[in-house]
Amino acid sequence: MRPVHRRTAIRDPWVWGQALLGMLVLLGVPLVARAWGGLDPAGAAHWAGLAWLGAGVLLMLVGARTLGPNLTPATQPLPHGRLVTRGIYRLVRHPIYFGVVVALTGYGVLRGGWWAGAVVFVVSLAYFERKARVEERWMEEREPAYGDYRAQVPRILPGGWR
Repeated sequence: MRPVHRRTAIRDPWVWGQALLGMLVLLGVPLVARAWGGLDPAGAAHWAGLAWLGAGVLLMLVGARTLGPNLTPATQPLPHGRLVTRGIYRLVRHPIYFGVVVALTGYGVLRGGWWAGAVVFVVSLAYFERKARVEERWMEEREPAYGDYRAQVPRILPGGWR
């Protein structure tokens, strides 16, 4: 198999899938909410949505910065990449995915209310759970220490399943 480099990650169907998921949430939530009369909720939903959106973006940035030169959007690790277990990676194995789930959920709550946030959370978590499993098969092949890391640190949700 050909190694996946950053510039060829665009060929990874999981990268396209996450772009499609993001577009569906960004465009679909307001459309559905408008049709159901719940566009741009006020009060607690508004502030919770903003907080979750901001927290998700922060998680993504911290995760990306901690990965450094190992960062790729593809499921296949970079050829010379190394296993990162420090910083936020001590809490979850996929903090960027966790951040995307939190940010998308926040956007769902912000633009469509609690129901939209709940639906977006379930759908996005299911998507990134599957993507993480594919990525972890690659990591198992490349990194002998990955099995021990996986046994100790939850996959996406802090305190969640391994």
